[in-house]
Amino acid sequence: MNKLILSALFTLVIIAYIVIDIVFNDEIWEASKTMALSMQQTIPVFEKLVYEFFTYIVFIPPIAAFYCFIYDNNKLNSLLYLSVVVISVTMNEILKNIYHQARPYMIEPDIKSLRCNSDFGKPSGHAQNSLVMLILMPVLLFPSIKQLRRHRVQDEYQKKIEKKENHTGYTISNLDKLDLENSSLQDDTIIQSKSKIAIKILLIAFILLSIIMTGISRIFLGVHSIGQVVLGWVWGLYITLMYIFVIHSSLKEQIQKLLSPQKNRFAEMNYLIPLALLILLIIIGLSIGLLILNDKVFYEDLEMDKWITRINECTSQNYTRTSPQILFNSCFQFTLIGAIITGLIVGAVLAQGVYDEGIFNKWRNNIPWQYHMKRLLLLLFPFLILIPFLFIRSDNVIVESSCKTFPMSFGAGFIITGVYPYLLRRFNLQIPGDFLFLHLRKQFPNDQGYNDIQKQIFEFSDSYR
Repeated sequence: MNKLILSALFTLVIIAYIVIDIVFNDEIWEASKTMALSMQQTIPVFEKLVYEFFTYIVFIPPIAAFYCFIYDNNKLNSLLYLSVVVISVTMNEILKNIYHQARPYMIEPDIKSLRCNSDFGKPSGHAQNSLVMLILMPVLLFPSIKQLRRHRVQDEYQKKIEKKENHTGYTISNLDKLDLENSSLQDDTIIQSKSKIAIKILLIAFILLSIIMTGISRIFLGVHSIGQVVLGWVWGLYITLMYIFVIHSSLKEQIQKLLSPQKNRFAEMNYLIPLALLILLIIIGLSIGLLILNDKVFYEDLEMDKWITRINECTSQNYTRTSPQILFNSCFQFTLIGAIITGLIVGAVLAQGVYDEGIFNKWRNNIPWQYHMKRLLLLLFPFLILIPFLFIRSDNVIVESSCKTFPMSFGAGFIITGVYPYLLRRFNLQIPGDFLFLHLRKQFPNDQGYNDIQKQIFEFSDSYR
């Protein structure tokens, strides 16, 4: 189906649900209140631990993305995955500042808060972001799972056929044996296919269970209503479907062309930096507008003083309306993590490296573990520079955001695509297939027993000169 038609279809569906959500908002809130009170009548330790687990499950996919970026061929997809997640988080915070709806525990005295979140509640960030992360994880990070078992069987079958073709002749017993082995391989293929189906079913079941339980856990913890959770799911599904069916293939193809080893196209990338900065400025401008609107227009009407009182009771803090951790101020801060994408783009353009997808694992398997540890440390070490920003504190949300959230977010993106490739080349630790592989490598470490791979690396490097 045409991408334009798909975009229109997805957009119409989400608009329809937004209208339904607005019309039935009060009814959904009352149903959510009844559900939360019922769930919180008794809070067994085990039940609480289960809900807490699904609240924290959103940290698993970023770890998987980190693994793919460091140890797998799928480096570009891992960065695209990170970017989509960042976009989802940023969009969620903007939507919260548009809806400016309180969390249940802030306005319902009978509902206990077991998490004490202090920003607005609609739509649920956990519901939205968990759906985006968990559905995109197998799609972007591990797309080969569904083919892995089948390819192994096909390779075995092909090797045995080739081995038989080397015979000069066949006796009756030879042919019988060959038929028997082929029959055995066919049975093995059926078994492997069943295993593949079982793995896929288990994976899908786990993803669906995690998404549903994450949403339910937020209701149980008193920090979201049913309407907030469902709206989060709807927005998360919209972002996911739009990216998978409309954006991903075209975007990835364009990036691969720009970073192609066969042709230097860096001059064509120069427009990306001002484009990224322009988009970031638009997001910041929109966020500041919503920040002012909530502070000057909606604050008194929405009785936010009462909400802040409940937050202080829950957190044992003394927050005021100007505190960066509160309501619209908190939402504004989180929109600035969108600077991660700007940092990724600026770093990639300035690094002027290349990316040849699919060849990293060929070289990785021949590298000693000490070599991998050095590469990992070179990625983590620059992040130490960002630690001092964590200790910046201010009662002014603009100051804290511009001096803390923004530099940390931009710096994280820039380190991944700009600083890290440079350090790998500087310390002679590059591997073909890295994102990004920089020109004019010096030499591969002359580790004993790796002379053959050293020769291959030199030959590979010469192709870039």
